[in-house]
Amino acid sequence: MRRIVYLACIQLVFLAACGGGSGGNIVGGGGTIPASGDNVAQIVVDAGPPSTIGTFNTPYVTVIVCVPGSTTNCQTIDHIDVDTGSYGLRIVASVLNTQFLAALPQESDAIVHNPIVECTKFADGFAWGSIRTADVHISKEVAANVPIQVIGDPGFPNIPPACSSAGRAENTVATFGSNGILGVGPFVQDCGGGCVNSMATGLYYICPQGGTTCNQTTVTLAQQVANPVASFATDNNGVIIELPSIPDAGAMTVTGSIVFGIDTQSNNGLGKAVVLTTDPNVGNITVTYKGAAFPNSFIDSGSNLNFVNDSSIPLCATNTTAAGFFCPNAELNLTASNSGANNVTSAVSFNIANANTIFNNNMTFTAFNNLAAPNTADPQSFDYGLPFFFGRNVFTAIEARNTSGGMGPYFAY
Repeated sequence: MRRIVYLACIQLVFLAACGGGSGGNIVGGGGTIPASGDNVAQIVVDAGPPSTIGTFNTPYVTVIVCVPGSTTNCQTIDHIDVDTGSYGLRIVASVLNTQFLAALPQESDAIVHNPIVECTKFADGFAWGSIRTADVHISKEVAANVPIQVIGDPGFPNIPPACSSAGRAENTVATFGSNGILGVGPFVQDCGGGCVNSMATGLYYICPQGGTTCNQTTVTLAQQVANPVASFATDNNGVIIELPSIPDAGAMTVTGSIVFGIDTQSNNGLGKAVVLTTDPNVGNITVTYKGAAFPNSFIDSGSNLNFVNDSSIPLCATNTTAAGFFCPNAELNLTASNSGANNVTSAVSFNIANANTIFNNNMTFTAFNNLAAPNTADPQSFDYGLPFFFGRNVFTAIEARNTSGGMGPYFAY
């Protein structure tokens, strides 16, 4: 089963008071960020929707969702988390108009025509909701009639134990940390062949409308929640996340871009970026850090920290705001070597600061480039979260799509 990563639910209560502010003075470092273009949408890192508490280092985009084939029966939804570690559009039901939700076609199995519902298992919990089809508009790009997930769909209140046992429920805006998530990772479907051939993945279910019993099921590729970018008419071979550099102290808000396509227009050329091809099944690269290899590693804008396994770095005290984060006595300047399946290596540097000091000194900031925590989900994994993206243009190429850097899947920067 493909990894779906979403570690961005480390939240801090004091950030609930964070508000607006302008990121206009945060410039430089990330290359040229296109101000406009049919294939460009603005990303903002801020405190999130009003009902969220303690959200930080979360990149948000605005999408327009329409009933398939309609140009008028549509809804605009802001604060959708941009995630290079998952696949497909997922929207929390409470932000959708009731009539609009009812108009979105429900996917069903081919035999009994019972609705299809998904249990999306993230690294820190699960999201339960129906699979529907919609036209997805982002900037001037359109993905027509693609499967999306409606998280917390009120028509399916009964969550099977095989799903609810996956951790905490993230079926509301407050628990999810956003109005939804846009998965633009390096694969087309969220599960692939695993869910076509087996029910053991535990992702997809058939559920009688309002019924009390849901049963696991297989689904075709066409029925799976899918990366909308792969369905664009053009600019469909990947994305670039472009965020500027920020000070070590952090920033109140940051504005950047998501650019669709790689080498398809004048504003999305790969240039001299280093291409690291990934494992073709789960999208991993290998990171070598302090002499140890971490073969299950990845680059993920949906993680709000760098998740690093290093027992030599002190943890923050459990009775502090930043419990669970790293709290070194002084900021650490570290390096690691990233290797792709193509045997290309790239050395990168990153910093880890004392999280308590950073937060206590900057209580109204929502963007930080030097925060980290242990990766308790996988001791063999090094997760480059949003801190890695500040000051870099990070490319994610989709499987089996061609670019000047070769076929995806790959990361490049």
